[in-house]
Amino acid sequence: MVKRREPKASTPKSTAEQIEAFVAGAEDGPLVPLTQAITGDKHPALNQNAIRDYKAIRVPFNEYEHQQLEIASQLSGRTKLNFIRYAMLKLAKEIQEEG
Repeated sequence: MVKRREPKASTPKSTAEQIEAFVAGAEDGPLVPLTQAITGDKHPALNQNAIRDYKAIRVPFNEYEHQQLEIASQLSGRTKLNFIRYAMLKLAKEIQEEG
């Protein structure tokens, strides 16, 4: 059976003046992150030891790549995930130093 939902009490409509004030405030606001606006840095300093909850990537491997990852991580004494992070950061640093 379909449950009919009734709209709740209507919210007051915004006036044209309120809308214009909102738009004017949005246009005048900073277009950069707040920390960047305060410090003036083009690249704000990020904490390299921050909690890793920003982004996640699923990386599919074939059998050969996974075997190489296992061997390398065991030889280096790192976990597979830590080895991937270490290798990525090391390569990124080398590329940045070249350019």
